[in-house]
Amino acid sequence: MWKSPRSDHAQDGATLGTAMCSTKIRFFSRVRMVVVLTTREARRFRGKLEAERKVVEARLAARSRDEQETVRDESGVGDSVDEASLLYDREGDIDDNDLDQRTLVQIDRALRRLDEGTYGVSEVSGKPIPVERLEAVPYATTLIDEQPLEPA
Repeated sequence: MWKSPRSDHAQDGATLGTAMCSTKIRFFSRVRMVVVLTTREARRFRGKLEAERKVVEARLAARSRDEQETVRDESGVGDSVDEASLLYDREGDIDDNDLDQRTLVQIDRALRRLDEGTYGVSEVSGKPIPVERLEAVPYATTLIDEQPLEPA
């Protein structure tokens, strides 16, 4: 059995499929099994994903409240310059909301992948995603130099 430089990762022969054992989440390839995350790492990333989800949901809720207050406070008041400024701000909020909605979809997808035992494995190449990338973008589904299978 080959042992990787990280003492908690190992590789050996296996068949296609995914599985969750009591200590590690594994991805099976045709040739060998790649141990992607320990149970401890999986719990930590689940916590990061759930915390990120709460932050994004809070941002969406705050923007919604702000928009409702602005509409209520500004309706029928001001000139065309004020209205143009208000429209510009709303368009920015719409763009930000779209980005946050897409991020929520990616977070939910990452949480499902954790449940399925495929979190931390590229959807494109099947190679392990470096932990450093997952630390930076916990909902990443590809290696940094790969294009996602479908638009995010």
